[in-house]
Formats: sequence, structure tokens, C-alpha cells
Amino acid sequence: MRLRARLALLVAVLLTGSVAVLGSGTLWWTRSNLVAEADARLLRARAQPQSAQPGQPGQPGQPAQSRGRPGGDQPPVRQVALVRFDTQGRLEEAVPSETTGEPDPLPDVPWKAALSGGPDGRIRSAGSVDGTLEYHWTAVHRPDGGVTVFAVSLAEAARTSHLLLGSLLLGGGAVVVLGGGAGWWMVRRQLRPLDDLVDATEAVAAGDLTRRTRPPVDRDEVGRLTQSFDHMLVQLDASLAAREAARLKLERFVADASHELRTPLALIRGYAELHGRGGLPPGPLLERAMSRIAAETERMTGLVEDLLLLARLDHEAAEPESDTDVEVAGVLQDAVEEHRAFGPDHRVELDLATGSAVCVRANALRLRQAIGNLLANVRNHTPPGTVTRVTAEVFGPVVEIRVIDDGPGIAAADRPYVFERFFRPDGSRPRTRSGTGSGLGLSIVAALVSSCEGTVTALETPGGGATFVVRLPRSQMPGGPAPREASANPQERLRGSRP
Repeated sequence: MRLRARLALLVAVLLTGSVAVLGSGTLWWTRSNLVAEADARLLRARAQPQSAQPGQPGQPGQPAQSRGRPGGDQPPVRQVALVRFDTQGRLEEAVPSETTGEPDPLPDVPWKAALSGGPDGRIRSAGSVDGTLEYHWTAVHRPDGGVTVFAVSLAEAARTSHLLLGSLLLGGGAVVVLGGGAGWWMVRRQLRPLDDLVDATEAVAAGDLTRRTRPPVDRDEVGRLTQSFDHMLVQLDASLAAREAARLKLERFVADASHELRTPLALIRGYAELHGRGGLPPGPLLERAMSRIAAETERMTGLVEDLLLLARLDHEAAEPESDTDVEVAGVLQDAVEEHRAFGPDHRVELDLATGSAVCVRANALRLRQAIGNLLANVRNHTPPGTVTRVTAEVFGPVVEIRVIDDGPGIAAADRPYVFERFFRPDGSRPRTRSGTGSGLGLSIVAALVSSCEGTVTALETPGGGATFVVRLPRSQMPGGPAPREASANPQERLRGSRP
């Protein structure tokens, strides 16, 4: 049985039980009051003097027991029956009650029972002589030795109880039917989100992760459950999408690495086979071949080292190391000195606008390598005579390190992809010198900066050239320079910064 059917049945059972208990209590209370009223009439009749008992016309007791309407056009109604026995048990007189307008059957009370039930004055029960009525009766011993029995019919109590029982059955049945229908409607309305949740769950189990439930109308438990389910599906979908993106990225990375390694390996293998077949006798040709082999070996070694570095950085990104406070000025000075040593034909300027006491939370070696790779990118992709400017400035809780050159720059279509692995721009920033570059330099910079909880962005230098902006969290060390307000647009901060 479905849940809504069980709940609706439970509502119907509870309504039926409530109506039954309420009806039974009402019926019992009404009948008890009617019987108590009849017993009170019986006791009042018993307490009257014997000379004024009903059955003796013209006596004071008769008008008290029954009254007609004013004017005497309706016969009196007698409410108490009277039976007289003499000392020998013979019936002297029998006066029936007239609760229905007609004489009622006499109560079936034997003389011996009346004789034994007189002294204690208790009220007893008996039926009528024809078994159609129920009586309450009591007996009184007269001074002459006889017994008088007073009996009151319970026909009115029975009649009222039957009418009340019928009303309760009809009304209670209507309440149960209407209440059960209303309960079914309410249960169905309240559980409708659960049906949507079941359908969505089945759809997700079948592989449809885009399925969602309807927006809940109420913020009850069911509404919060459906909202939590939708939130879980969103998180699951995002997690699976991220995993799929990582898988595709890994496949592309492996394919690119294989492609990069294929060329030097093929060249080395070709020279080796040529030498094995005697095609490289000692002399200039062999020396040239060995030089090419050494160059390709160096290129392949650099590529493998870059791949290992990226793999290590990816692994450490899941388990980050604790950073320390690093003074920016010292790192930049070391990187600039190295750039001057390896590229004497590229002029570089260092501008620490905020002084020398700026510190960031980072790994000193990785930050040093990231800035060194950015300067190496300038040497490899700009012509001799290119001027590079390295600056560091504080903007709020962030320290910005900018490497700005006035070289050919990077095409706008290539800027979003320059930090991807094995990406080589085909636009305005070609390689200007031979080397072991493999398209991993800037991707290594991005990984190194990310390991320091920073970001790196490629922008256009006003007037021509490329600008790389590294943003790192500033270290809260005393004595540092006052931070400046950051501009809403990083490109605005580069205006006028061309070296």
C-alpha cells in the first residue's frame, strides 16, 4: 500500500475512533440523565402519602403526576404506574402509566419480589408483562400489611437514545466520509513533492543528472528535503563535470607530452640508425649529428623536468604546504639579477613603489621561480633591446607584482589561453630565440603562483607589450607600508606604467 493511502486510512481510522468515542459518551450521558430523571419521578411518587397515591381519582397526587393543557381539553398523562397487593398477595389495583398517550403494559413485578423489595427502598429493574418495555420500580409496605409497587417506564429514555444513536450514526458517518476525503486531499497535496522527488531520483539513477524537482511551495520538512536534494544534485553534477574536465585535461596533457617527446626521440633514433649503418663517418658530419643529439636531449630533459614539476605541483595542490612570510623586494632583486645575467641584451628595471618592507604569505623558492619564469618568457619571446619593468605595490590585503615589457605583446585572442599547458601563441609574440621551450613555462608560473594561494593574469601593456600581474595575499606584519586603495579595473592601474 502506498504511503498516501496508508496516511489517508490512518486519518479515517482516527476520525472513526474519535466519532465512536464521542458518540458513545454522548449516548451514555444522555441516557443516564434521562434514567436519572425517571428515577427522580419514581422517588417523588414513592414519597407521597398513601392517601394521595395515583389511582385514587380526585386525590392530590394525580394532578402532580399528570397535567393536561389549560382548559382540560387533553386527558392527563400518567407517568408512574401503580400496582397494589394485599396481605395475601392478591392484586388489588393496577394503574398503568400513559407515557405514550395510551395505557402502557403493566410492569411484571411478582408479589414476592415486591414484598422482599420494600424495606430497603432500592430501585430495581423489570420488564413489562408483554416484554416490550423496561421499568424501574420500587415498593412500599402499607400500614394494613399490603404492598404498593411504583414503576416508571424507560420508554422515553429508550426512544431518545434510539433517535440520538441514529443521528450520531448519520452525522458520524458524514464526518468520517468528509474528513477522510479532506484528509486524502491534504495528504496527496502535502506528499506531491515526494512524488517529484521519487521521479527525480529514478531519473538520476537512470543517468539523467539534469533532472530537478519542482520548487517547493512550503518551507516544511518535505520542502527542505526537495531543496536539499536539488542542491545535492547540483553539487554532484558539478563534481562529475569537474572530474570529467580533469580527465579530458589529463588526456590532452598526455597527448601533448607524447607529441613533444616524439620529435626529439625520433631525431635521436634517426641519427643512431644512420650512425649504425655507417652513414656518419668521423668528421664534421658526425660532430654536427652529436650536437643535434645533445640539443634534443637537453630539450627532452627540460621537458621531462617541467612535466615532473607540474605533476609535483598538482599533487601538492591537493595537500598544500604551509607558507611563510616572504619579503618581496629580495625575491624580485634575485630574479632581476638573474635576468640581467642570462639576457644582457634585455634591459630590466626594478621599481618597488611601496618600499622594501612588503611581505607576502608564500613559498620563497616557488615565488622566486615564478618571477624567473616570467622574465625568461620575456627573453624568449621579445627581441633584443626590449625593456622590462618589474614593480610591486600593495592594494588592500593584496600585493601585486607586475612584469611589464614593451615587446610585441600577446594577441587578445591568445591571452585567455597562455597559461594552458603546451600552448604556443601564433600571433604577435613568436619565439625570437632557439631553446628548449615546450609551451610549459607560463603553465608552470600559474601552478607556482596557485600553490602560493595567488593568481596570475596576462594583460596588454598600454602603448604595446605584455603585462603579467601576480596577486598574492599580503602578510600582516607590523611596520609595513600603508596599503593603497585598489582600482576596480586592473588595466587602469597599468596606464602610464609603460617603461
